[in-house]
Amino acid sequence: MPESLRPDAVTDEIVSYMRHMISTGKWPVGSKIPSENQLRARLNVSRTSLRSAIMQLAALNVLKAKQGIGTFVISTLHDEAIFEETGKNLGAKKEIVQILEFLKIVAPTAIFIEMQKFNKCFKGLERQLMTTLEQQKALAAHDQAEFLRSCFEFHIVIFNSIVNEFVKNSVIEAITRLQNAVAVLHPNISCQVILTLHSKLIKAIVKEDAKLARRALKKLFDYLTAHDYLRSLT
Repeated sequence: MPESLRPDAVTDEIVSYMRHMISTGKWPVGSKIPSENQLRARLNVSRTSLRSAIMQLAALNVLKAKQGIGTFVISTLHDEAIFEETGKNLGAKKEIVQILEFLKIVAPTAIFIEMQKFNKCFKGLERQLMTTLEQQKALAAHDQAEFLRSCFEFHIVIFNSIVNEFVKNSVIEAITRLQNAVAVLHPNISCQVILTLHSKLIKAIVKEDAKLARRALKKLFDYLTAHDYLRSLT
């Protein structure tokens, strides 16, 4: 990687390389990545550019540095190249991955902070959410498109109750963009996984349990960003 490129362009190249190594399993979850010196020699890049790339992936909870030990892969991050085999709706597929990665980071933290600061912000939503959950259960077996529409509605209802306007608008915009991107594709997902986590999220809201809400939402996005259905979107 020539360092004659702009520093941010070099960093992007390093991130792309690391994404590829992780997504192809060459750096599996739990493994220790090569040392800084090894990567610098392999990629012919500066320490600054390399550390910037590592920090980006650490911010996405993909890498974690342990002082005196090294840097480890702690979760997967989808490589957009997985979609290039079909060439169909490539833009929508890339957008789905990008939005899911954003929501995976932002949504669980947002709901935790809001419930900690404004523990009554979701009060009164139980009945509406339970009604939506029952609709999802009825749709799961025979109409996945409508099931997904109901799921998006479920999350918009929750995040529309957030007090912080900036966070609320950012998350709802992401959910809406995700819904529009998914609408042109045909994802095959496990409805039961989503129903179970939606049920736990309702329970957390009823109990005003911020930690449980964050955990349920994090598990939901962990599933959505890790599941192989992303590879088979058509």
